[in-house]
Amino acid sequence: MDSKGINELLERYRKGHCTADEKKALEEWFDAKAEKGNWEWSQPEETITKQRIKRSIDQKLFERKSLWPIVRIAAMLFITLGSLLIFRNDIRDWADPVVILEKTALEGERIKISLPDGSMVWLNGGSKLTYPNRFSKANRQVNLVEGEAYFDISHDPSHPFIVTSKNINTQVLGTAFNIKAYRYLSNLQVAVTRGKVCVSNSAGTRSAVLLPNQLVTVDSQTGVMIQRTVDAQTVISWQNGDLSFNNDRLADVCAVLSKKYRLQFHFRQAEIKDYRVTAGFISNEKISDILSILASANGLSYEQQDRMVTFKKRPR
Repeated sequence: MDSKGINELLERYRKGHCTADEKKALEEWFDAKAEKGNWEWSQPEETITKQRIKRSIDQKLFERKSLWPIVRIAAMLFITLGSLLIFRNDIRDWADPVVILEKTALEGERIKISLPDGSMVWLNGGSKLTYPNRFSKANRQVNLVEGEAYFDISHDPSHPFIVTSKNINTQVLGTAFNIKAYRYLSNLQVAVTRGKVCVSNSAGTRSAVLLPNQLVTVDSQTGVMIQRTVDAQTVISWQNGDLSFNNDRLADVCAVLSKKYRLQFHFRQAEIKDYRVTAGFISNEKISDILSILASANGLSYEQQDRMVTFKKRPR
């Protein structure tokens, strides 16, 4: 086979136009050359071969250069989309900042609130609650600034629900409980109607776990926690306008009555303030009947002049 025929065959082979017989002939020629070691080229053959080699290399480089911008753009898009997925909450907070909402129930008023996660809150009179318009990815946290509230929390194990009030944290996953945290009272109370609740101080040095029909009292001065069993339904009877007291100090009972009936109280003997009261009164109970019951149950007498009520010990 002469050099011209070989060149034409090589060109057909390069373009993929060779028949099976032509491929076989070309391979036999190549094997014969390799066996003899005879690879002498004429000047035209060498020039043509160099040009073909250069065209082949240039074509490969062009293909790589053409793909590189596409690869770079794809990589940039991948990084951008990945960042958006990772930081989507931070980006959302930047574009649409979280807003803290505030709800207040006036004295004698009771209101119902629906939280962003579907949990429900009932506020007693003289109470204030603050909460975000959407909860964070870590937890669901609200603040009972003042007063009393009953919480019915949607179950979500991955996002604990936390109520802060008077340096006390009440944490749950999904349950129903009542918090009484008026500033004018000497303690904070948490009672559970359903589920399980963990109550702890902000330092984490004291805590109590409550089950249904259990109540914990946290002294506002000392932080001491006292846990006991109660009828939780009586604790939340305030939703019907009733009054309920569970081993409360007489001073705290009178503080509640002072708000409801606009009275002032005086104690002739200081120790009377610490007398304990467990009682319940319906919404339309007369104040005179309530005062009589409180006095009788504690061995006291009382006298009222206008808006001032004075309790004193009965003479023996």
